[in-house]
Amino acid sequence: MTALVVLLLLAAPNPDKLIAEYFTADGGRRIAILGELDADKELTAEEVATWKERILKQARKSGKKLRKGGTNYFYDKKKKRGKYIVTGGNGRGGLVIALHGGGEGQGDAGGAASTFGGIASKFKCVCIAPEVLEKTERGWTTSGTEEFVLELIEAAKRTWKVPHDRVYIVGHSMGGFGSWTLGAHHADLFAGAAPYAGGPVPITEGGAKYGKVTGLQTGVIPSLRNLPLHIYQSLDDKNVPPDANVFANKMLIEWKKDYGGYNYKYVEVDGRGHGAPPGGHVVGFKWIYQFKRDSRPKHILWQPVLSYKRMFYWIHWQTPMPETLVEMKVIGPNKISMDIEGHEKTGFRIYLDSELVDLDKEVTVVEADEVVFKGKVKRTLKTMLMTAAVKYDSDNIFPAQIDFK
Repeated sequence: MTALVVLLLLAAPNPDKLIAEYFTADGGRRIAILGELDADKELTAEEVATWKERILKQARKSGKKLRKGGTNYFYDKKKKRGKYIVTGGNGRGGLVIALHGGGEGQGDAGGAASTFGGIASKFKCVCIAPEVLEKTERGWTTSGTEEFVLELIEAAKRTWKVPHDRVYIVGHSMGGFGSWTLGAHHADLFAGAAPYAGGPVPITEGGAKYGKVTGLQTGVIPSLRNLPLHIYQSLDDKNVPPDANVFANKMLIEWKKDYGGYNYKYVEVDGRGHGAPPGGHVVGFKWIYQFKRDSRPKHILWQPVLSYKRMFYWIHWQTPMPETLVEMKVIGPNKISMDIEGHEKTGFRIYLDSELVDLDKEVTVVEADEVVFKGKVKRTLKTMLMTAAVKYDSDNIFPAQIDFK
């Protein structure tokens, strides 16, 4: 080997080091890394499989991990911020996020850990019970707690060998509200949700706390189309009156009729008050544990409400229009329909792989029967890295994308 060849080899970029750096780099450096990797080069299907393994290996190393037992603090131990309790099994069966109940000035992760830890253990799932950052009436969606839960899930995947298609969210009372809401906002993350004795946020007549329910908070029912859901409600519950769940059940029936999907079970009883369902909380969890996540549903409904939630299953909207009903469908071989209620498509993106279309053939996208894209879509390392960096998730890596500018 000549000295020149040795020098060239030494100077060549190390792809694995660059990939690892990509996950922690800022925007400018990421662009530079993509250039060094020649990431716009078209890949073959075989190269995609190889790169995916290398990307996942580096992604697992590039990020925070959790302590494997007991009570811990994700953000600041001294200030006791970001409390979470780890219990349950070894994680080989999956991950259970257990949300506690409470309200204004109330609630502790210990309750959810004791309620769901043993259940998780039966299914070889690790159980993580986070505590809300601020104890408010709607603590799971205020003060950054929702983002905290997402960070815990990503860190848990790096800590245990958790199957990424078996992440479940459960909770009782306020935790039931959290399971409804976080489950809907991030339905593409979970394999199932089980809210007990807690409903989605209702809209009431005159805005009264316990008035007649006339609707539900946006961003919940539509986005649940592809998430298995087990709902429990006792009609004599005085802590959380049944009206919201009764109304939600009616809405689910209507949406299922109109759009298909909505695999759910609604259990309504009387005489249980605010307590556990007949047979205990294990009944609902056993039902959702039948299912693994479908990460490539051929029919998506999404009603975005969070500015930071830009990717949902295989679509991305850089600046999502709040409360828009987005409907995406694979309607034939290599044909996709899109409906974003007439909004500008600028910043909208469709991610693709071999589970959705044949990338060796032309792909057609239609909107209101008008062809808005037709052509070959190439597989690139750039798209793989971009999607992998959104979250550590083995099913979140896509090799191809269609951009609307």
